[in-house]
Amino acid sequence: MNKTTEYTAGVRGMVSLATAKNPSIGIYQEHFINGNFDYAVRLSNGRVVVSAESAQDFEAQPSSITDEMIQRVADSFKSL
Repeated sequence: MNKTTEYTAGVRGMVSLATAKNPSIGIYQEHFINGNFDYAVRLSNGRVVVSAESAQDFEAQPSSITDEMIQRVADSFKSL
């Protein structure tokens, strides 16, 4: 995985929305492009995955983010 700063605002925004669904999700620290070309996000207490599409959509048009997109991020949470 390669560390990146691509779509940081979108990744952070999706993590923030997912935290409302799963309060166990920690604080964003950094993100990486994974083998599926999505973003693996390192948190203060674990990790989540944010799809590249979701991060891009959040930056371009936050109103286009669906509850299902947010739930996928929340469900991907893995604690340390």
